[in-house]
Amino acid sequence: MKKYPKYKESGVDWLGEIPEGWNFRTLRRVTKEHRQGYYIADNYIESGVKLVRITDLHENGEITYTEMPYVKITTEHEKVYEILEGDFLFPRTGSIGLLGYVKKPERAVFASYLIRFRFKKNEILNDFMYYYLISEAFKSGVFSDLHGGVNQNIHAENIKNQHLTFPNNFSEQLSIVQFLDHKTSQIDRFIANRQKQIELLKEQFKKKIFTTLTRGLSNKIFKPTDLPWFPEIPKDWELYKFNAAIKLYHGFQFRDNHFREDGVKVVKITQLKADGTLDLLEASFVEEKFLTILKNKIIKSGDILMALTGGTIGKIILVEDIQEEVLQNYRVGKFVPKDSKILDKDFMFWVLSSDFTFAQILFLQRETGQPNIGISDFSKMFFPLPNTLEEQREISAYIVEQKTETDSLITKYQKQIDLMQEYRTALISQAVTGKIDVRDWKPKKQQTI
Repeated sequence: MKKYPKYKESGVDWLGEIPEGWNFRTLRRVTKEHRQGYYIADNYIESGVKLVRITDLHENGEITYTEMPYVKITTEHEKVYEILEGDFLFPRTGSIGLLGYVKKPERAVFASYLIRFRFKKNEILNDFMYYYLISEAFKSGVFSDLHGGVNQNIHAENIKNQHLTFPNNFSEQLSIVQFLDHKTSQIDRFIANRQKQIELLKEQFKKKIFTTLTRGLSNKIFKPTDLPWFPEIPKDWELYKFNAAIKLYHGFQFRDNHFREDGVKVVKITQLKADGTLDLLEASFVEEKFLTILKNKIIKSGDILMALTGGTIGKIILVEDIQEEVLQNYRVGKFVPKDSKILDKDFMFWVLSSDFTFAQILFLQRETGQPNIGISDFSKMFFPLPNTLEEQREISAYIVEQKTETDSLITKYQKQIDLMQEYRTALISQAVTGKIDVRDWKPKKQQTI
């Protein structure tokens, strides 16, 4: 896109040159008021006034009201801490750089870890300010002021000290806002479409696993099972209880006093990630003596692990190449076939990863009311098993092939999403700092990205 005819130096590294004739201010000059949020001393209540927290702020300034708690507050305090259309909310700690832009307010006040800003409306449009505040130009200034420390607290003065550049007339500001509204809407639709495609690919892959593990790869004659999770299976297959074919090993129940600043890492449920990988970056440590004491609790490459409790119960991973000795915590389960001549280990992994296994875990959990699963529970669960290792291995190979194809497409779509998000970020910064001139821009009909 074209540039402005003339530029001048801003004197600020992360702003660089700005169009000649644009205003150059600190946010202090355009701030009408700011206020730190309301401190909640009482417990939440069932209804009334909602409380905006840091967790209710999302990417690109969005605020969601659906999960907000209700608080008890006087009419006087509600008036002081209420949020109104056009307000901006900044986190004071933790999520520095995040922003909440109030567009369609509900009856709510904001929490003490937020700062509310209201800007003067005689010089700058709120929507222009919104785009500026989510731009990399503004964030670079904030982080520079904090000397790069993203975990530090931010104060109103840090925000007010930031530099701001903007056209000196509302019509030009509006042109930039309309341009960015149009372009970011296009980008967001593209990203949402790709995200939807990724979710569809994941669901399709799950269905392929289910179909293959319960019906095989070739035409079969079926027999009923009287089970809701798979009403029929091939006639030449067997129906096994999990504990008849699979051995579950619990980890060691480490206590708080066992953990140290360094030593041997312990795999807890938090180390089992949703993408099927083992993440040891934030693992806890115990003394090295436990390696000798707990030799049968050392996790090795090829081990199959499952979360046996909590909100991620049933999450399973296959441990890939691991370059260090790590220990298994109690509520992490390790699975091995009882007889490798009857059950192939790779086939067992896909059985444990299947929707029908997870459905049985949830069913048992609902019956007991406890988010735990153990050896006795697996004695109540079933899975279908081909009679030959050859067929089991053929099924596993097919699933791996399908997974490779699915992962390849997901990687492709995710790369497109990442590129479009980078483009979105760059476009906003270029427009609000005058690196591109959009005054004559008009949307094209059926314009696509």
